[in-house]
Amino acid sequence: MNNNLYAGHPVTGRLKKSLALAVLAGLLLTGCGGKQASVEPASAATSTATAEASVSVPGVVGLTLDKATDQLKGLGFKVEAKDIVDGKSIMLEKNWQVMTQDPASGATAAKGSTVRLGVKSLDKIAAEKAAAEKAVADKAAAEQAAAAKAAAEKAAADKAAADQAAAAKAAADQAARDAAAKAAAEQQAAQKFVQAPVQAPAQAPAAAYYANCTAAKNAGAAPLYRGQPGYSSSLDRDGDGVACER
Repeated sequence: MNNNLYAGHPVTGRLKKSLALAVLAGLLLTGCGGKQASVEPASAATSTATAEASVSVPGVVGLTLDKATDQLKGLGFKVEAKDIVDGKSIMLEKNWQVMTQDPASGATAAKGSTVRLGVKSLDKIAAEKAAAEKAVADKAAAEQAAAAKAAAEKAAADKAAADQAAAAKAAADQAARDAAAKAAAEQQAAQKFVQAPVQAPAQAPAAAYYANCTAAKNAGAAPLYRGQPGYSSSLDRDGDGVACER
């Protein structure tokens, strides 16, 4: 009976309630501390994972698209390729070459981010190379042709100058020969004229007359000099003072 009375006493009920509240508060405090303990390591792990997820972007410019794609995807990147010349669709990656990349080589980017590649078809590159080589060859051929033309023109000019000089020398030589011949003829004529007065009296009489040079030659009087008997200007055809000299 005493136990029942004690159990139903108001003081005992309050004690039970206080004890229950204390236990509940302890459980709540324990739960909050565990949650806080579990959250802090999770934040640190996230930071570490983020640091590990950032990698250096390799340089893939100059590689074919298939090799560049394999290298980038192997590091955890996504790849987006675009034809930077004609905007054509990319069918076979091995037929394209990487010309540009973004992010650039050496930049740090997160795994899973996209690396954008500007590509050009190998056919386009080959055509541009062939065109450049042809332009160089054409330029070299044009320069060679111009040099050959200049050399030919110089040779022609040199030959013309040489021919002109030779012609001038030939003309000068001929003029010198003509002058020498004329001087010799004049000297010979002068000598004959000087000798004529001595020989004239023996060749013809004082009153000699010759109708023509044949008559003078038949008489042994030719040639006849001016002032000599038998000389006549009609017999001196070239008027040099000597008649019938031939």
